[in-house]
Amino acid sequence: MRRPRRRHGGWPTPRAGTLDLTCPAPTALPGHPFTLTLTGAWEELPSPRPHHSPHAAAADHALEIARTITADYLATDAVPATARINTVLGCPTDLPTLPIRLLWGHVHLTAEPGAVQAAHNHQQHLHDLQQRHAEHTRRLDHAHTLRDTLMSDPSLALSYWFATAPQTIDTNTLTRLENLFTQAAAYAPHGQWAPLARLLHAFAEGLTDDAKNHLIDTLATLTDRYGRPDITAAIQTARIPPTTHSTQPSAPDRTPKQQTAPMTGDSACRV
Repeated sequence: MRRPRRRHGGWPTPRAGTLDLTCPAPTALPGHPFTLTLTGAWEELPSPRPHHSPHAAAADHALEIARTITADYLATDAVPATARINTVLGCPTDLPTLPIRLLWGHVHLTAEPGAVQAAHNHQQHLHDLQQRHAEHTRRLDHAHTLRDTLMSDPSLALSYWFATAPQTIDTNTLTRLENLFTQAAAYAPHGQWAPLARLLHAFAEGLTDDAKNHLIDTLATLTDRYGRPDITAAIQTARIPPTTHSTQPSAPDRTPKQQTAPMTGDSACRV
């Protein structure tokens, strides 16, 4: 029924009303909604162009706010979701571009047992995923640390191998370990220092004591030049001390002196 309007060009009398409706509201888990009950009150604002259905406009405004909020909550979070909605709807709000004011709104949320159980299962699934991701990250970090350690000192690889799988150690273990390390080092440029150290050791094994000391002095000079006196001192401790002289005559002493003496003219003729 059309409301009577004022004569002589006056504005129509503003209307007012209440809200009372129930509908589903989405949750963060699709397919498991809340049941939303909305109550409230609205009124028209004076306007030469009143809205045809202010009740529907007020309800739409309140439901849009409420459903947008519930979409961020699971069915297990009905209490905090309700508090958030009622905080927003508790103050008078003018509808944008419409001559309607929502005086207040109040929402009550409930959830079916199936929706609550689905929310619990969803949370448990997320927790399990996080735990697996954390465990995967931990194992990966451990593997990186172990790789770097073994590459820096290949001798540790055998100890780790024996500690973790002693039943696999046999006579071919060292050969397989050496081959594995050599192949792995080719893909780790920083790990090439370990093979270099082995090559240096193999090279030094065949040197004389004087040559070894010369090599040690050379390395010590280089480390001191690049600002590592501590390493220099450690390297110098590896110098081989001079051996004591033997009581037996050396090879040069067994050589007849006349063979090394310069030959004069008479002696040359006699020869």
